[in-house]
Amino acid sequence: MQQRAVNAVALLPHELHPVLTRVYAARGALDAASIAPRLATLHPPHSFSGMAAAVALLGDVLARDGRILIVGDYDCDGATGIAVGVRGLRLLGARHIDYAVPNRFVHGYGLSPALVATLAQAPDLLITVDNGIAALEGVAAARARGCRVLVTDHHLPGAALPAADAILNPNLPDETFASSALAGVGVMFYLLLGLRAALRAQGHYRDSREPDLAPLLDLVALGTVADLVPLDANNRALARAGLARMRGGRSTPGIAAL
Repeated sequence: MQQRAVNAVALLPHELHPVLTRVYAARGALDAASIAPRLATLHPPHSFSGMAAAVALLGDVLARDGRILIVGDYDCDGATGIAVGVRGLRLLGARHIDYAVPNRFVHGYGLSPALVATLAQAPDLLITVDNGIAALEGVAAARARGCRVLVTDHHLPGAALPAADAILNPNLPDETFASSALAGVGVMFYLLLGLRAALRAQGHYRDSREPDLAPLLDLVALGTVADLVPLDANNRALARAGLARMRGGRSTPGIAAL
């Protein structure tokens, strides 16, 4: 473990054991606030460079009562991302939403032309989670069938980006979002935050209660920790809030069963 200069950890609580102080410092937690960050300190959704286009696309499909299909990955990040997307979008007004998890031995990884070919009826909007940034052919195949495509992913892009209608990825070149460490489930959760903020601004909740997205945080925490992304202050805030729900007996039935 790399030792840091004494002044680098000067803002950490003095009552911490020296070993724990070094562990926190090695993980970039250099003050009391970064050890126990709150949701109020999350980077704002609108700071994503692609958020405006993503929520405009999604909002238009919702306004038309369109059909949405979420395509995920088979790992924990992908599975929790699908669950967060389906449950969250239903809370925000989606009535026709389904999901697909490709069989990598049959369809390949993520959104592929082979997967698109299996769709009996093309959805109005296809959303990827934890995949899609490398799916140039899959996105092209989906758009050829008349689907609009929203890519949400956290993997590093290649030399070319897919020709999606909108892309949300903290690792895009020249991305303005302050953290590149979000897991796929975290990007999906941010999409929901951005959509809710847009609906709020449009007056959708003037006469009704705003949907509460906090019950999704246990899934966000599970996918974030399982995907081994860096626990920077932003991810630590998400994970801390989700773990608090688990400890408090307020987790989803599946996580409670685990």
